[in-house]
Amino acid sequence: MAENIVNSYNLFIDSSTGRDNASKGDNYHLHLGNAGITCEAGQFIRLTLNNFTMHKTFSDIHANNSRFVVRDTSNNTSRTGNLTHQNYLTLNALAENFATQLGNEIKALKGLAGGVIVTPNAVLPSHTGSVGGTSNNIISFTLTYSSNHNIAATGDVICQMFEADGEAYEILGGNRIESSTDTTTPSITITVTSATVLTVQCLYPAQRHTTSFIYLRGSGIPNTSIESTSLNDITNHRTDTMDSDILARIEVDVEYCNYEAQTGREYFMNVKQKQLNTLNLRLTDAKNRPLGRAFGANSNTATGTGTAQSTLGNLSFSAVIRVDIVQQRQVKELETKPLTHTTAARFDNVLAQPKFGRDAYGSGVGR
Repeated sequence: MAENIVNSYNLFIDSSTGRDNASKGDNYHLHLGNAGITCEAGQFIRLTLNNFTMHKTFSDIHANNSRFVVRDTSNNTSRTGNLTHQNYLTLNALAENFATQLGNEIKALKGLAGGVIVTPNAVLPSHTGSVGGTSNNIISFTLTYSSNHNIAATGDVICQMFEADGEAYEILGGNRIESSTDTTTPSITITVTSATVLTVQCLYPAQRHTTSFIYLRGSGIPNTSIESTSLNDITNHRTDTMDSDILARIEVDVEYCNYEAQTGREYFMNVKQKQLNTLNLRLTDAKNRPLGRAFGANSNTATGTGTAQSTLGNLSFSAVIRVDIVQQRQVKELETKPLTHTTAARFDNVLAQPKFGRDAYGSGVGR
């Protein structure tokens, strides 16, 4: 038979306050209590996201897309650098920051004196251009050192962007390194131009952010949804699918992350269990990581110097989830035909001397 909604109601949620000790603004445990959701035989529970909104209180460049490694291949020493965690109005501002951070990490890697000055020059894309302007948006620059940089030849110092460290390769336009033990493959090109000058050339157009959507997950709820394995683990290269806890994905804008249902069936979750007493709603990025933090990180802060953004700060959301009880089929239960009495009613003394439903005629008293 066709589906039939037999009961429907809205669940209004605000994760900013009123939480138990296990809850956070981006990992919210909702105890339904007396409003527990229950369905009968032949029915199932469907959760549908009707509305979602939150302020974008995490930066475009963060712990999951800022890390790069500078390696001296002659002795296999290395240093880890990071882009500054913030938003960038232009690709030129992003390139300037990368040039500064890379130049300083190479300086420290080669043990140059503290007084050595590193100056980025010829930084592209130009500061006069825009993302949609006349440019290929590929980052390049030169690094000029005030004394010898001590790099003998091209290839002695390389820059690597490991996949396990996040999406810096997408931000900067380089090749990702899949193996964490690779010590020889560069992600971008660093050329020794002279004893004091290095030329850096990225390979592909740069981008200012990697978080286009945030994902609202209903953790621990058995359901019928499916996701590709890459949405669950950044280093999983399998091409198959797995059971999913994703309820919806919400587009990230400049100031807000908003979603408003259009048809009412864009994002939904058909629940396999008959009763829901607790609803755990968790926000992640496209790789199942907490927003702005590495996978498995204990930090409560996506962006900022504080340590309690999701507990005492402004990392929270509000949402409206429609709960439907859907009748999928009519369950027919087995009915047993009543026993036929063969004894005339005038001889039937069951009511006078009950024998647990047995015919007591002729059995004698007490038997």
